[in-house]
Amino acid sequence: MKQALTNITAVNTAGVRGMSIEGKKRGLRYSRINLVAGKIGNALTGSMICRETMESEFFEEWFREILLRDIEKLGKKVLIVMDNARFHRKNILEKIIKGTGHCLLFLPPYSPYLNPIEKLWADMKKKLKDIAHNFNTLEEAVTSVLFNKLVQF
Repeated sequence: MKQALTNITAVNTAGVRGMSIEGKKRGLRYSRINLVAGKIGNALTGSMICRETMESEFFEEWFREILLRDIEKLGKKVLIVMDNARFHRKNILEKIIKGTGHCLLFLPPYSPYLNPIEKLWADMKKKLKDIAHNFNTLEEAVTSVLFNKLVQF
């Protein structure tokens, strides 16, 4: 899961003194969304956009209803790697996964380099910065990246 595909702003402009420059300005109103997804092999699964602050209850429902359902379709046991985001309540997630045969691995604090999905999020944010100006909203840009596979998974 990744929060803060955010803060895409207007670029400084320059022109001839005394002449105004016209153009589209995004201003200082930032768009902030959360994207939650799992990565299985080279594919994203269970992608969902959340417009609110990510909370434990939402994440746990997504984990139970979306991610585990997609994992079950594989027909094999999976190691699920989790970081230490505040909404990843270890005890609740362990209860949810109990009896499925899957394993849950919580990474040490401050170790994003150990999480396989972090490179994907970094690549996605980079791509979004390049293309966001072509869309009316950040959500449209994210959807475009997800569904057009503009990022190498």
